[in-house]
This record gives sequence, C-alpha cells and structure tokens, in this order.
Amino acid sequence: MVRISGSLDDDLEFRPAVRSDLDAVYEISLLTGNAGRDATSLYVDPKLMGHIYAAPYLILDRTIGYVVENQKQVLGFVLGAANTRDFEAQLEDRWWPKLRRDYPWPGKVQGEMTADQKRICMIHRSDVVPERVIQAFPAHLHMNLLPEIQGKGVGTALLNLWVDAARNASVSAAHVRVNAKNTSGLAFWKSRKFQPLLTQKSKGSAGTIWCGLKIGVL
Repeated sequence: MVRISGSLDDDLEFRPAVRSDLDAVYEISLLTGNAGRDATSLYVDPKLMGHIYAAPYLILDRTIGYVVENQKQVLGFVLGAANTRDFEAQLEDRWWPKLRRDYPWPGKVQGEMTADQKRICMIHRSDVVPERVIQAFPAHLHMNLLPEIQGKGVGTALLNLWVDAARNASVSAAHVRVNAKNTSGLAFWKSRKFQPLLTQKSKGSAGTIWCGLKIGVL
C-alpha cells in the first residue's frame, strides 16, 4: 500500500490491483466508457465495457495494474501488460471463448447497431494492435479515473507507479490507445510525454489515436 500526499488528498491510497477489485473495475469502466464520460445510459449490459477493456487484466498472467482508493472504495485504475502480443494470445485462449458463448454474434442488424451490439462484435472480432505500434512500443496500458479524482494529480501518480513496475519488468516502451473524441484524455497522455504514433479511422466512430512512451530499462 502506498499513500501519496501533498497535492493529493491524504485519504487516497495506491496499491496493486487484485482479482477482488473486479466489481469496482467493471463499474468504473462503465462510468468512464463514453470517451471518458459516463456511459451508463448507452448500455443495457453494464459489464460489456469492462469485459473488453479492463477485467481480463485482473485474471490473465503477466499484467501490471494499480488502483487508487479512498476508505476501501476504488476510484480509479491503471492496467496494462508488459507484452501486448502475449496478452492478445491469452485473450484468445482464455478470455474471449467464454464471452463468445455468452454473447452470441448479433448477425445482420437492421439500421444502426446499438452500443451493446457494437461491443459484442468486438468480442467476436477483437482488435489487434497495429504491428507498427507493437514493434517500437510492445507494452500497453489503460487508465480510468472517476470524475471526483480527475485533475488532482492522481493520474500522474498512478502512471508513475505503472511505469516504475514496467521498467522493473524490463519494459522499454509502452503505448496507449485513445478514442479520438476523448480530447481531455489525449491531452493528458501528451502532457506525460506520450507521442502520437498513428491514427486509425473506423466506420461509425471517431477513430483511435495510438500514442507511445519510451520508458528505458534500469
């Protein structure tokens, strides 16, 4: 357990993420799932965002994760993996198969797909990080913070913990993916020395911006 004071609220504590954080991680994923804003009204199934973007980091191997909490309530997290290709392989072997059984392929949809249907399609046709990104930035991470702790230095503290752990695991560089609509998120990563690497456009969305950071190994 790490307590960080100064510019941060003295009641905030930082610790490694564990499997028992799953419920909190699912909830935070939904509350920040609309380009950083609350996505509760968009989804019928409140767990879809967490299934895709957060929960597997608490289940699979060789991941790096931390949470920030206040009086045992988790308010944010940073989760990632030292080797993205290895993590993708674990998803295909141990994570996606059950979800694909639980969430059947929606088939041909009349009109525009719902938010739930879009995420279910992602479960069946999971994204693969572009090789151009992986070659130079093989690790990756995600970060989600509830609004009440944003803009208080919490994200920087979580990021520093993650980078230190990644460096100790011989990670030389890491990437993040940012929804192009999430301008505040992109500003955060750029202010922490993540450099935009690649922009991917996709039908029906604003697209993805990939950003990378050279970490260096001790």
